[in-house]
Amino acid sequence: GYGMGEKVGYISAAVGGTKLEMAHTGFMFDPTPEAMERWRGWWRIVRADQWGVYFIGAVLGMVLPAVLYVTFIEAGTDIRGLSVAAALADAMSSRAGAVFGGVVALMAVWVLFKTQLDIVDGTARAITDILWTGSARIRGWREGDVRVVYYGVLAAITVWGVIALRLAQPIVLLQLGANMAGIVFVVSGIHVLYINTTMLPEEIRPPLWRRVALVTMSVFYGAFVVMWLRGLAG
Repeated sequence: GYGMGEKVGYISAAVGGTKLEMAHTGFMFDPTPEAMERWRGWWRIVRADQWGVYFIGAVLGMVLPAVLYVTFIEAGTDIRGLSVAAALADAMSSRAGAVFGGVVALMAVWVLFKTQLDIVDGTARAITDILWTGSARIRGWREGDVRVVYYGVLAAITVWGVIALRLAQPIVLLQLGANMAGIVFVVSGIHVLYINTTMLPEEIRPPLWRRVALVTMSVFYGAFVVMWLRGLAG
């Protein structure tokens, strides 16, 4: 979780980093008045980050491209498939100049690259977490250096990504990755709900509206997964 590196350890850099002890269990504080006051301060920081940075950034990241598409591309234009990424850049080049089209194309490449970079890192960390918490043998490997596990998993994912590029078109891989993430969200929403309502102290368990939000999230992403599976079935 946020700010837990001091308590459970973290994965240091491959170059220049030092070996750190990485706990294979979580950390829970005693809900004393002093601890609860510190927890509320921590929670305020998390909410500011999620609502003030992540949420607003996510909304802008969806709204602004939609506005650009509506502004520069005629209604009814079929931009499905491989043309979706270049359609806006081409339209802006013809109507506003090559510079604007080039900037939009560069921004699209950067956003997509950064998104995929975060996904690869998150996947590697999730797999490392599963291996580290579930296997005493892996925790004892290379004198308990978690970096070996994480960067080994990261290298394997990277190599597989290079191989996968030769197996299908990039747009197909993006669609597959997006819908696989939807499956993860369906499971993780229920999983987080179970953990937060059974393993946390009563004082910090989520209120009813957050529990409903988690279930709603699972149903929301589940609907997209169902539509994707129906599309695959024809």
